[in-house]
Amino acid sequence: MADPRTSLPEAQAPLLSTAHVISSSAPLRDNRGWRKGLQTELLHGQGFNIYGEGRGWVFGQSIPLVAGSERPGYVGYIPKKSISGDVFEASHAVSALRAPVFNDPDIKSHITQSLPLNAQVQSRKEEGDFVKVGVGAYIHNRHLLKLSSLPSGQDYVNYAEMYLGAPYIWGGTGDMGLDCSGLLQMALCAVGQDAPRDADLQEQDLGDRLKTTGETDELRRGDLIFWPGHVGIMSDAQTLLHANAFHMVTAKEPYSEAVERIGTPRTIKRF
Repeated sequence: MADPRTSLPEAQAPLLSTAHVISSSAPLRDNRGWRKGLQTELLHGQGFNIYGEGRGWVFGQSIPLVAGSERPGYVGYIPKKSISGDVFEASHAVSALRAPVFNDPDIKSHITQSLPLNAQVQSRKEEGDFVKVGVGAYIHNRHLLKLSSLPSGQDYVNYAEMYLGAPYIWGGTGDMGLDCSGLLQMALCAVGQDAPRDADLQEQDLGDRLKTTGETDELRRGDLIFWPGHVGIMSDAQTLLHANAFHMVTAKEPYSEAVERIGTPRTIKRF
């Protein structure tokens, strides 16, 4: 049976066009109600295939941020004002939790917006310590990495830890807040590794299952802990890192306390 999160309706019209997100992030919902909850968020520079449009919205399927991914993106509705049909080839990704966009190549100039970790931009030219990414839009080069130079194979937990204290937001993937699976997906994306969006698919697709009872002496940094509908990341053998609705932030806590509150994990996996 097709997964409605990532499968287009059978009677879907042909592809109309491809666009990319121009706002800091764009909410993707499963219907046109603006007050409905998030399915997920698309980040600045992320591609979106459009199959239908109406007043104030477009319907389509997101394109994964990680180049070369064959994983189907989420299907849904996003605000028309959040996208542009002027598709560009991204050259850099934001490597800071939040990168300010300056009006001029000067740290004292006006900040027009900020872009979240993993947002993608196209470099037009370099001016001193800045990369020009648009008309009146400059990002400091310490907040960017070339897509060809992403830290592939490095410790993804370092990026997950950057979100400590970020609010818990169901469906979130941006710097304003995120959920448990969004935290894992964004941390892996930062090191160039593609991942599913939701915890159930992450449990199915990522890593190798460990034959362990979950005793802390068997765990190590980077292990994935899955409960039904929830995922956490071990930052060390005794400490769990996760975005969760109990703390309402991305938090670290003793693994033993999390197990006592949530229950015995269903699956433990390791890359």
